[in-house]
Amino acid sequence: MDKVKFQIKLKKNLDFIIFGFTGSILLILSEFFSWFSNYTLLDRYVIATSVAIEDSFLYLFPFLSGIICFAASIIVVYDFKLRIKSVILSSVGIGFLLIFFIDFLSQESDYILSLGVGFYLFLTGFLLIVINVINILLTKEKGSG
Repeated sequence: MDKVKFQIKLKKNLDFIIFGFTGSILLILSEFFSWFSNYTLLDRYVIATSVAIEDSFLYLFPFLSGIICFAASIIVVYDFKLRIKSVILSSVGIGFLLIFFIDFLSQESDYILSLGVGFYLFLTGFLLIVINVINILLTKEKGSG
């Protein structure tokens, strides 16, 4: 693919790049900022691993979801015809996020008033990924309607 075609393709799919990559990066970053206490999710993972290993992997779900959704965004940039596969991958990431969000909030409902930066990064990343999925699904290919 020559440089001009790549630039045209990049401009055409810029909104998918911005929403998908930004949401994924925010999810990954939320892992390293405090949520409801002064602990990050990574700190909670290390603490929970030493106490109860079955609950510890829950704290890695935003990080894993961010990586999954980042890969889905790369697929859309690579070839727009693979956008349905990208939506499927993003849906898997969103599923992990919903499991994490519901389980984590049920455990931390006492501390809901002391929200930290990590929670806001998580929420913003989650919403950007959902908007990205909706945007991909609503976009039609040339000649398909």
